Amino acid sequence: MNEREKILVIDDDLAPRESIRMILKDRYDVLSAGGAREGLDIMGREPVDLVVIDIKMPEMDGITALREIKKKYCDTEVILLTAYASLETARDAIRFGAFDYLIKPFDKDDVLLVVQRGLDKRRANTGLKMERDKLLNRASYLEEQVHKARNNIMTCYEGTVKALILTIDAKDHYTYDHSNRVAELSASLAEAMNVPRKIIKEIKHAASIHDIGKVGIEENILRKNGRLTFDENEEIKKHPSIGVRIVQSVPFLEEAIPVILHHHERYDGMGYPGGLRGKDIPLAARIVNIADAVDAMMSARPYRNALSPDRVLNELQGNAGTQFDPEIVDIILREKVALV
Repeated sequence: MNEREKILVIDDDLAPRESIRMILKDRYDVLSAGGAREGLDIMGREPVDLVVIDIKMPEMDGITALREIKKKYCDTEVILLTAYASLETARDAIRFGAFDYLIKPFDKDDVLLVVQRGLDKRRANTGLKMERDKLLNRASYLEEQVHKARNNIMTCYEGTVKALILTIDAKDHYTYDHSNRVAELSASLAEAMNVPRKIIKEIKHAASIHDIGKVGIEENILRKNGRLTFDENEEIKKHPSIGVRIVQSVPFLEEAIPVILHHHERYDGMGYPGGLRGKDIPLAARIVNIADAVDAMMSARPYRNALSPDRVLNELQGNAGTQFDPEIVDIILREKVALV
């Protein structure tokens, strides 16, 4: 059996209070109070669906009580009871949240009709609130699932990057160490350029696998002790394109593709594989291009010794505008970015 809706009648005059109770008692559970404070005490102890309250009462009038009720129990509908009708009373009643009001002497059918309409509104509002809560809960659940999915993707991203770096290491240990150092220097350069933190992280990841395409180059070329021949050099130039083919099927490595493909472009357009010039070269690729060259110059090779930091800075300055982006070179010189 469904629980009956509960109505509270508040009036300091016993006769109208009892009349309304008798009209409603067969359909609803009816409580009554002889004053506003008594009525508020009752509402503090048990939930009430609708309140019928007289406007003219000693100690606390109905309008003041209405404001208190709406402040504490905003879902409870309130019907004001008055011995006279006035525009000001109606305006105040609506302003402070009353559903409607009854005029004394009231008619039984009017009481039943107004109370029924008030309860209909409460049920409708309750239903809307439940639907809203369901939608909010659903939205929170979906947001949580998206957050989990994003975390899973980032975990896969990190794992994939580490796996690719280990693949490079298995092919050529020099390249592995080189990639890690280039990643750190690229991040430092991007930070000095005030690149957003999220983009810095992407650049660092991309730089760490910028040479992944070298896994497709023959080991005798990668490990050669000496300068490469023309044909061997042409073979090495294939590693950016090979690298792109390796990572392009991994959606969360998309941002690494411009770095992998274009980190050997030159600012003067004489680089490879696209011969891009100046700002047509993606910023991340221009950053990694310099970091890559710096680490190469500061690493010993079978055919030459490592260059000193001062010599590296001179080389950067001398090749600014040709091999390197001059603005990035200026930042290295001006901001004293620590070289690897």
